[in-house]
Amino acid sequence: MKPVLNMLLTSTVAMVTTAMAGQLSMPPSFTVQSDPETVLRAYPLGLIPKQAAFSHHGKAIHTVILPNGKEGWVYEVGIKDARTYEHPTKQKHTVYETEPGNGVRTYTLEFDSKGVVIDVLYNEQGRQDGLTALQVQRRFRGEAPVKH
Repeated sequence: MKPVLNMLLTSTVAMVTTAMAGQLSMPPSFTVQSDPETVLRAYPLGLIPKQAAFSHHGKAIHTVILPNGKEGWVYEVGIKDARTYEHPTKQKHTVYETEPGNGVRTYTLEFDSKGVVIDVLYNEQGRQDGLTALQVQRRFRGEAPVKH
């Protein structure tokens, strides 16, 4: 009897998971060809959990703690130059570097305490030149910007 109940429970969980996954809006992909404002405007905020973000975007290049204390996953798209350096110990290391303005774009997913994407931060030339999905979506809906 117990194996039958386990199998029934497993199949029920699988059906519910499949049904819920079908209801998730797929976020846009981060590519060099995509216009950043279009990506930010279309990103479904408050709907994408970490697992779905990982499944869609892959592993982030690194994670950060944002100034507001929330977790962020950083993704870079674009061209990076491979350079090999030799240490005084004669050990060689290859690093991927980028120069400002060569088309590398950075997107950072911001997660709330429940692990859901609540904002996407975009930067191209450094920390202070970016946009956020919240900014773009509010502007698109015609809402006034939030003053701090």
